[in-house]
Amino acid sequence: MKKHYYITSIILLQLLFACKNYCTPEITGLNLTNSIFLTAIDSLKDVDVNSYRIKLRLNINEINKRQDKDCISRKKGLKSNIQELNIVSNANIFNTIAGEKIDLDNFRIYDYVGLISDDYGESIDSNYKRHRLSEWIDIINNDYRDKYDSTFKFYNEFYIEFSTKNQSANNVKFKLTLTLMNGNVFEAETKPINIK
Repeated sequence: MKKHYYITSIILLQLLFACKNYCTPEITGLNLTNSIFLTAIDSLKDVDVNSYRIKLRLNINEINKRQDKDCISRKKGLKSNIQELNIVSNANIFNTIAGEKIDLDNFRIYDYVGLISDDYGESIDSNYKRHRLSEWIDIINNDYRDKYDSTFKFYNEFYIEFSTKNQSANNVKFKLTLTLMNGNVFEAETKPINIK
């Protein structure tokens, strides 16, 4: 009887700790920052359109792995999927009137995980795979985690760039609205900047 109890306990503990790689992250908010490639520039006023990026950081809730039913059932993806993403601006840009939703095909998004070297620039930056925002939503909703990391870390920092570089605007701000399937809505806005 003791042997049976011991073996059952070991199996349950293995299942409990093994499931940590499958627990679902929960988006609890977001932040937007102006950047030149990967470097935040909210203190600058002017930036070249070719190097301008909007840094998107998703706030992720740490999940109690022992109590999360999705962890035990090995569900992947987000706790509540992204239903919709919108971007608006306070300026006329991308042939869109200020305050109107900008066509998401005007943007591309990518991630970067690692250290930023002093020589990081356009030639290094261009090596990272870009996604349309609609593709990115599908990737995020269906398990966007590091398969090569033993902790299966969920990436939460991304960089949004213009898909066409012939845009310019003065004192421009971008506001991103993210709506989840559970009804939660999160908004964030960049600081004003001149894009040349």
